Amino acid sequence: MIFSKTISTYFILSLFSSLASAQVTETVLERGNRFKPILVQEELPNLVSDQEFDGKYFKIVKGKSDVAIPISETDEALKLRAATAYYHLNKARDFWVNVMHSDYVRDMPKITIRLEITNKFSELGHFQHDSIEPQYNNALSIPLGETMDGATDRDGNPVKKEYWGREIWFRPVKKIRTADLPASGLGPGGNPFTEYAKMLAEPIDITTENRFIQVTIQKIFYPLTLTQSYESSVIGQAGTFLLTSLILEASKHSDKFFLEKYYYLDTAMIPEIIYHEYSHIALSDHLALSLSTPVLEGMADYFSTAISGDPHIANKIKKYSLSMPKNGKNKTTYHSVFETNLFANSDFVLSVLWSVKQKFPTIADELVYDARTRLSTESSDIRHDLINSLLESCSKLCADPRADRLKLRQVFEDKGF
Repeated sequence: MIFSKTISTYFILSLFSSLASAQVTETVLERGNRFKPILVQEELPNLVSDQEFDGKYFKIVKGKSDVAIPISETDEALKLRAATAYYHLNKARDFWVNVMHSDYVRDMPKITIRLEITNKFSELGHFQHDSIEPQYNNALSIPLGETMDGATDRDGNPVKKEYWGREIWFRPVKKIRTADLPASGLGPGGNPFTEYAKMLAEPIDITTENRFIQVTIQKIFYPLTLTQSYESSVIGQAGTFLLTSLILEASKHSDKFFLEKYYYLDTAMIPEIIYHEYSHIALSDHLALSLSTPVLEGMADYFSTAISGDPHIANKIKKYSLSMPKNGKNKTTYHSVFETNLFANSDFVLSVLWSVKQKFPTIADELVYDARTRLSTESSDIRHDLINSLLESCSKLCADPRADRLKLRQVFEDKGF
């Protein structure tokens, strides 16, 4: 009887050991020399099975399914996405655990990774209904949640209570004609003409508005101080405002002169986007997964480049992305328009943080990571909150806080602050 129990225990331990160290080698996309994408064979770490993309820390599923995609998947494109996402997510986790020493990440339960999911996310019920406009060409980090009490479906029937853990959703890729994108100039791909026209228009509009208020007050209280008729002043200000509005509106319809003919983004095949989404998860101990702001997106961008070791995101990868890539070495200087959420996905904050990295290569990651503890998900801006948080981090972590803070201030001055 004792011998039988020993044999049973041995087989159970052997089985557990084999599952815990399943070795599978698959083709994944990596960055090669000069950041060029290459397909290589890599062992997938931390798998608990050699039959499916299910590991200690990540489970890769398709759509709303909870079943892991099999290693034997016959859809080669889906299999490549699953292997690439799984491989790079483990790489990102290693960075956060072993380089940034994040206990929050180390102790995090397994995360479900959804590929090819077109549903919108609902904080009240996980997935929005299939009939709602499908989503393509993006990725999304999902917070912990549960179905709202008393929730019903579209027919009024009670919805089963559901709990979900942290997830990352990678939407399917879809080629869209740039001409069919919303004429905003600030949508996917970004029209630089519109961006700079908006930057120029904002201070002109503010000046025009202030001038109108000024002449109106003069007309009412100090009419003798007017150097020209009130009507001429108002017409002049209205003309200036109309001209800037026309230029801005015209720029919104000029995408074809600045952008590729088509737009698409295969997010599960771009390592830096995978790192970006996981960085959102890693930073969610202080920065909740509820908003998309310039500061939050810029922080995730920075750690994406810290993991990849390159200042570029979605660069040189046209097979999987036809959009404007991000560049941490962008020389753009500060403008208040970068504070608006229309610019949440611009690379300005990334360029600020990458400038810090160039000045302080050995401690920049720690400075940026420590800064998160003084930032707010809802209200932190770039000019005050991010800059001051980095300066405070330097007071705490820099070798020579007084001298290094002066260097840091020079970095910010060079970026237009």
